[in-house]
Amino acid sequence: MTPTNRSVRAEMNAWLNGGGVAFLTQLGIREGDRVLDFGCGSGAYTLPLVHVVGPQGRVIALDRSTGRLEELRRRITDSPLSDRIDIVQTNGEVTLDAIQDESLGAALLFDVLQHIADWRMLVSSLYRTLAPGALLLINPSLLSHPGQVDLDLLQSILTQAAFGVERTVRAQAAHYDRVREEEILVCRRS
Repeated sequence: MTPTNRSVRAEMNAWLNGGGVAFLTQLGIREGDRVLDFGCGSGAYTLPLVHVVGPQGRVIALDRSTGRLEELRRRITDSPLSDRIDIVQTNGEVTLDAIQDESLGAALLFDVLQHIADWRMLVSSLYRTLAPGALLLINPSLLSHPGQVDLDLLQSILTQAAFGVERTVRAQAAHYDRVREEEILVCRRS
């Protein structure tokens, strides 16, 4: 049975108003963290993140899509939380040159790897920008886009870059305009 537009909207509203916060907290995001949401789209993770990191934290919402970032801007217009979100548009580069070394407490790579050509460069840039012990959370979209991400290659690149994969969490997560089951890799920078 295909869900109705109303049920999809209700599902996403529940995600944005509580489910996403619980999910991100379960994965290890903490109050006060400075978090990069790489490939943030219209904010399915950015908005819950800003609640988790609280007034002392920040979220860097980075994407290459002008339309998606405009949608995120509309969503946070007049919100008291908007001052905790830095919206950054890229040209698709993965070097993260604008982010200081070891300045992030966590980074999310959710449903973006299938759009990235140079995973080694991205992981290297993340290693540089994440503080020692910081989290790298990855949704390789194994369930939503089967066969598009080589998990063995990804794990090899992570290991070579000195990221440890601590665990895999199977949970309900946002995927575009839906909430569906996904597998999340919880990694930590050495």
